[in-house]
Amino acid sequence: MRVLLIDPPYDRLMGMKSEWFPLGLLSIASFLNEKHDIEVKVYNAEHTSEEECKYLSITEYSNNISLYKKICSDKEHYIWKNIYSVIESFCPDIIGISVFTPKLTSAFRVAEIAKEFSPEIIVLCGNHHATSRPNDVLSNKFVDFLVRGEGEQTFYELIQTLIEGQKAYKNIKGLSYKINDEIIHNAPRELLPDLDNLPIPDRSLLLQSETYSNDQLSMVMTSRGCPFNCSFCASSTIWKRKVRFRSTEHVFREIRELKEEYGIKNITFMDDSFTINSKKAVEFCNALINNKLNITWSCLTRVDIISDSLIALMKKAGCTKIVVGIESGNERVLQFINKNITLNMIRNAVAILKKHKMYWAGFFLFGLPTETEAEVLDTLHFMKELRPDWAHISIFTPYPETELYDFCINENIIDGNVDYDIYTQDRKSVG
Repeated sequence: MRVLLIDPPYDRLMGMKSEWFPLGLLSIASFLNEKHDIEVKVYNAEHTSEEECKYLSITEYSNNISLYKKICSDKEHYIWKNIYSVIESFCPDIIGISVFTPKLTSAFRVAEIAKEFSPEIIVLCGNHHATSRPNDVLSNKFVDFLVRGEGEQTFYELIQTLIEGQKAYKNIKGLSYKINDEIIHNAPRELLPDLDNLPIPDRSLLLQSETYSNDQLSMVMTSRGCPFNCSFCASSTIWKRKVRFRSTEHVFREIRELKEEYGIKNITFMDDSFTINSKKAVEFCNALINNKLNITWSCLTRVDIISDSLIALMKKAGCTKIVVGIESGNERVLQFINKNITLNMIRNAVAILKKHKMYWAGFFLFGLPTETEAEVLDTLHFMKELRPDWAHISIFTPYPETELYDFCINENIIDGNVDYDIYTQDRKSVG
């Protein structure tokens, strides 16, 4: 059984360089690769040559957004032909496609290409939009199956069923599928109880892995999930609001492998909130120091779960950059989006980061429902007051299965027939 997992193009269609690899797909691929009779690769269709894509300014990116619709509708575009050639070269039995909301049209185009190559290929979709809007995805005639929620075990059980020539799909938790024109949703699957049972993501399973830079391969997750309830965030669609941690030794095995196999010495931890458990964060930092791993690293966290002593220890353990979610410079807006932080809490956290000369970046979010022009200006003034080393600026996007999506529906700000092709946060950075 040959399986090809594909992350569809999005930024690439607009000429924007993509920094990372699809870590979720690689986790599934590594899980499947441990099983007998399954040959699997991950194709990151965002990843391409320096000549094709580059870093774009805010203006360039905004001007290029219209290219997404244009290229998705152009079946003769060279990017789709390139994807066809990759499928043809690997000749898979199953294609799994990652579906984030703004990539929905691109994902459907990839599914169509798969069926053009061979109508016998089984096409399966998963990830956030597939989980939050499964009927949207399965209604597409080129999609056969859909994995809702965490994907490793569900995907494996489906493959085993297919290998055995059975059609007992109803017993596979987390699976959705079609019987004639009827869409069937099986019972949801429980989250994996122990992340240490997952294999370390094997970067060699990436097609053209040798063309990635060290920075592009440096992503590591020490946990899954976030317990907070920010009303704009779709993280809980997959992870719910439960946080599960890998053991420190399991994470260290991955770090050592990255150092030995790829020469990577700077790690980007991708956890939703790295310091969510301060005791674990302290233990992890002390272990980094005691084991003399000699790496530098960065992480994301919140302003209300850091302290002076923790930041001092993180810096001693090699942390060189911290990204925090600020979102707004207005107290009412922070309360409206369930951020559960105040401006003074933000100021105190920033003072700690600056005290320890920690490079820090902040997420700022504009265009929120009910936000007034004066409140937008509050955020701009607050940004100027804080003076982050880097500012990540986003336009609010109402993602399905978030509280603010429901608010926008109820207030007739959007309707159920939204155009997902324009569902980009258009997040850009300002130094």
